[in-house]
Amino acid sequence: MATKDRSNNNNLRALFSVICLCIIALGLVVYFSMNSKNTTDVNEATTVVETKTTAVQRAITTRLEATSTTAVQTTGSENVTKKKKKPTTEAPTMEAGETNTPYKSFYKYPCNETVLNGYTQELVLNDTMGDYRSHTAIDFKCAAGSKVVAINDGLVMSVEKDNLLGNVIKIDHGGKLIACYCGMDAVNVSQGDYVTIGQTLGAVGKVPFEAKQQAHLHFETILDGKHVNPLDVMGKSE
Repeated sequence: MATKDRSNNNNLRALFSVICLCIIALGLVVYFSMNSKNTTDVNEATTVVETKTTAVQRAITTRLEATSTTAVQTTGSENVTKKKKKPTTEAPTMEAGETNTPYKSFYKYPCNETVLNGYTQELVLNDTMGDYRSHTAIDFKCAAGSKVVAINDGLVMSVEKDNLLGNVIKIDHGGKLIACYCGMDAVNVSQGDYVTIGQTLGAVGKVPFEAKQQAHLHFETILDGKHVNPLDVMGKSE
């Protein structure tokens, strides 16, 4: 009996040990299963965050690149605009041709053909100023208000008022010939206008430093920077 009881006790112990091992094994299985699930959730959440961060970075990079491209395009446009608006410093001139070569071409009288005072580089008495001075011009006798015309085609260089000469129209007639129509009253042209031979420029007025003389047009011609006799350069005579 004793031997049989002892054998039964050993069997119970063995069974109990097996049950304990099964319980422990089951617990380990459950434990590792739970840990594995939690780890997967964490990894998935982390992956989502990284994906969102990458998308945001790409969006920012795209915006920066677009902004840089726009800035470059704008800068290029501004440079092109500045180049287009770059002003020119070249002054327009009247070219010489077959019809406006000094001493050779045909020129019209600016008004009446009658000469009141001729061209001279000698000193002569000026009744108005009360002194002696050269008269490097031709005074054409014209009634006040008479029309004055262009002696040839030309470009109006300036229209100005001078204290001694009155209103002066300066015209480039080509071939380095510049004519000054002095003592004008009404003026029909402006700086930059192109005129044709015989075109009306205005009307005769007064020449302040020759005011004591009868009405006339004080007419000067400058060739290559030097005063010359207007009658000679136009092929006319007194």
